[in-house]
Amino acid sequence: MIVPIKEVTIVSAHGDQAATLEALQDLGVLHLAPAPGGPDDGVAVMRGRLATVRHAADVLAHAAPATSRHDARPGVATPATAAVSRRPAEDVVAEVERLVEGLDALRTTRSELRRAHALLAPFGSFDPDSVRRLESHGLAVRLARPPLARALPEVEGAAWIELGRDRRSRALALVGPIAVVDATVVPHEVALPAAPSERLAEDIADVDRAVERSRERLAALAVERVTVDDLLHRTEEALRFEEARVGMARVGAVEVLRGFVPAEHVRRLEALAAERGWGVWVEDVRDPDEAPTLIRNPAWVRPIAPLFSFLGVVPAYGHVDISVAFLVFFSLFFAMIVGDAGYGLLFLGLTEIGARRYPAAPRRVIALMRLLSVSTVAWGLASGNVFGLSALPPVLGVFRLDWLTQERNVIALAFTIGAVHLTLAHVWNAVRFINTTRSLAELGWVATTWTMYLLARQLVLGDPFPDWAWASFGVGVVLIVLFTTPWRRLRGAWFQHAMLPLNLVSNFVDVVSYVRLFAVGAATFAVATAFNDLAHSVGLSGPLGGVLSALVLFFGHSLNVALAAMGVLVHGVRLNTLEFAGHLGLPWTGHRYRPFARWRPSDAVTAAGASAARAAEGDPAWTPR
Repeated sequence: MIVPIKEVTIVSAHGDQAATLEALQDLGVLHLAPAPGGPDDGVAVMRGRLATVRHAADVLAHAAPATSRHDARPGVATPATAAVSRRPAEDVVAEVERLVEGLDALRTTRSELRRAHALLAPFGSFDPDSVRRLESHGLAVRLARPPLARALPEVEGAAWIELGRDRRSRALALVGPIAVVDATVVPHEVALPAAPSERLAEDIADVDRAVERSRERLAALAVERVTVDDLLHRTEEALRFEEARVGMARVGAVEVLRGFVPAEHVRRLEALAAERGWGVWVEDVRDPDEAPTLIRNPAWVRPIAPLFSFLGVVPAYGHVDISVAFLVFFSLFFAMIVGDAGYGLLFLGLTEIGARRYPAAPRRVIALMRLLSVSTVAWGLASGNVFGLSALPPVLGVFRLDWLTQERNVIALAFTIGAVHLTLAHVWNAVRFINTTRSLAELGWVATTWTMYLLARQLVLGDPFPDWAWASFGVGVVLIVLFTTPWRRLRGAWFQHAMLPLNLVSNFVDVVSYVRLFAVGAATFAVATAFNDLAHSVGLSGPLGGVLSALVLFFGHSLNVALAAMGVLVHGVRLNTLEFAGHLGLPWTGHRYRPFARWRPSDAVTAAGASAARAAEGDPAWTPR
């Protein structure tokens, strides 16, 4: 559910600017409106500073030993990070930045040295100074690395000497009188090095040791993560404070600050304003694109929040929250696309192992993976697909529904799911706009959607198209034409009617697009079966064949799992975020509600800390303290 938001304007005395912002930070319910005007130099400097601290914190997080990373939770000291030294966090950040810059320079140097060493290795060991001394005796030497098939020019008075070769080229030296050699065009010439190749190898080893020392130093600095994280939070807080200060508009002797507050917290803000002597103007949101979106859902719906966070999608304010529909249909889509009970059990086992091995793992991610895994197991057993086996053991066969083993039936089911999914979107809109004529237009879209469903079944499955469907289609089109746009706005929105033929075609395409649920699931089963057959044929060739058969099964099914996961991201997510959201008219242009609040190191063990931890797990339903 999207929580109602109110737009507020706060007026305070000019001299109370800092005190006003500090009080609002302590209250922690105001989402600041974007600051008007151009960028501020002080804000730009602080943003650069924040970027530096954030980079150092990320470096230390990756440099920490694996055991400490497993148990790390934002703002919470773990056994591996509890022993923090008394070094100032600024000094730690500066040292981390120096080490990172030094590592970058060392890696660049190492790459150059390795290229030079690889280029000179086929020539063997020699002293470049000895080659240069030959010039005092009238001889010159030039090195070349031409391809094996490259013909060499004949040089009168000089000779080509092959010193080595590899799979692609030869290492040659042209030796002869200085005048002759200098006048020759040498193909693929290699410059004479300044030092022997042995020196290059020693330099590479020295650089490797320097890189390792820098890495060890970063790992040692990982104990300072809590200190640096604290600095990061304080820097973020200071930046937001400065942005808020810059965003306050001065009007005469007062300062004006705009923002957004959940309707349920307006009284708290008004009480604070009365205490502090501010003026507060509360009104409905004027520009929905500017207002933030705060979503609050029941506990059983919240596991879908990490997926929204991963996708980076937030519904625009003033629209609807589709978390429940997304969770239900995404679970079904996941199960149909993966379609294998064996893979579902594998996902469930890995999820449980991860939950126990990494107790700090986001709980909602674990809950979502459990739901998806169980859904996949249920679908796989019902459709008779377990690791692509052609014949199921009797104990598993009792769960199979013969109806789901027929391709025609699964295709029909995919079309039905699509029609139901899109119908839900239009019925939802009809209920939302029940007191307007638009609800009738939405019912028209319901009628055309089911007409397209029947047409898809006729074209793809050969089912008869009932005569009454055309009447339903006609009624739907009439409702859409008459009630999509109020008559008084028809002149400015006539293009919506001009686009109606294309929208009807798009409606048909959207219904048909749900066939991907069958197609991708069938592909998963076909790939699993193919690898099973290949492993069986390989395994017939003796003990070695048994080993190869196991390898084929492992790599084949691993590849299939990866392809199925990609299919879920491409198809399962798309059907919810594009097809369903498009028919619902839901734009993903919102931004999350982020209150202007003070960060405290003890938040991790308070109610506010629990909310912050939920936010870190990607839950858009968290509320401020």
